[in-house]
This record gives sequence, C-alpha cells and structure tokens, in this order.
Amino acid sequence: MSKSSKLESNYWPHAIITMILLTIGACAWTIQIALDNPVEMDSFYLEKHQSVERNINEINANQEKFDANYAIKHESVKFSMNQENSVIFSIIDKSGKVVENAKIRLMISRPETNKFNQEFTLEKATNGKYSVNGIQAIKPGRWQVLTRISLDGIEAFNKYEVFAN
Repeated sequence: MSKSSKLESNYWPHAIITMILLTIGACAWTIQIALDNPVEMDSFYLEKHQSVERNINEINANQEKFDANYAIKHESVKFSMNQENSVIFSIIDKSGKVVENAKIRLMISRPETNKFNQEFTLEKATNGKYSVNGIQAIKPGRWQVLTRISLDGIEAFNKYEVFAN
C-alpha cells in the first residue's frame, strides 16, 4: 500500500451526518418558535371557529339582512392610555329612526392576541346611543371594537378600529 492512499479520506459520510443533524436542529428550532408564538383565534364572530364554519351561510344571510335595513354610526375615534375610555355608537334603520332595543355583545380586542380582551353586554340604548364605559387601553396601538348585534331575530357582526396613544 502506498503512502498516498493512507492520507486520502472520505468526507461524504461526515457531510451526510452533519446535514441530518442540521435538519433535526432546524425542525426543533421551528417547533420552539411555533410554541413561543401561538396562533390566536380570530374573534370577529365572538364564537369558536367550529361554530362559525358550521353556520357561516346563516351568518352571511343574517348579515346581508342587517346591512340592508340598518347602519351603525360610531362616535369613538381613539383611546387614551392609562385612562378609562368609552365606546359610543348608535344603530339607525333605513328610515333614519334610531334603534334602541338591540341586544349587543361587545368585545374590545387587540388584533394580534386575545390576551387583552374586554367583553361587555348591552341591553338598551340611552338617548338613542349605546355606550360602554370603563374600557382600559393597556397597550398603545390598534384596538378592535367587535360587536354581535341581535335585533328582530337577526344576528349581525361589526368590527370597528380605534387607536390608543
């Protein structure tokens, strides 16, 4: 045997083992990132997504009926940090008459997480306006006002965005 053949070595087994270990490491890193940043459920319909999927045709039909007969007018433009805020809105039918007997479930939420959700229930309007007081804007930025309105056998949903600073 010559001296030169003893010095030659094959590096491809080392390369294959290194690639397998890097792939396993990348998978573990991806799983760790996914666990640290869980996907939040969309809360637009104020229900679990299974219920929404099951009833989406009915939800869309009710939304069309509501939009054809009513309009929502929001008066809240922004929230202030470290203060109690309020959301004020009214529901107006197509004849221009203010609706005062809607049952409303209202949720204040951040778009990226459900961690700061605040939920309220309203039964009647006062002087034609529905209002919720005592809302805390914990973080600056965009907040969503999500409403589920029950009126004359119709359930409708509305999303309105408010900025906090």
